[in-house]
Amino acid sequence: MLIAVYLGLAFIVGIAAQNYRGRRGTPWFLLSLIISPLLAGLLLLASKDKRPAAVAVTITSSEERATNGPIFEKTCPECAEQVKVDAKICRFCRHAFT
Repeated sequence: MLIAVYLGLAFIVGIAAQNYRGRRGTPWFLLSLIISPLLAGLLLLASKDKRPAAVAVTITSSEERATNGPIFEKTCPECAEQVKVDAKICRFCRHAFT
């Protein structure tokens, strides 16, 4: 019974490494079998997250939209920088949107 719990916790560490830290799960599973699932879990929490950052959605149309979810952006016609859709003035070149 105790061996099954130990293996289950080691498996959880491997799954957490793969899904929540962007690391390979098998080495973390084996490491948790060797040193203990508790220590391997603590090392995993202390390790850096290797997952790629989420990419923001951008819209480059000139029509105005309400933003109730992701931040939508448009391109300034003067300086070509991305500004929020609801912006009245470009924060980079002070161009006034009509």
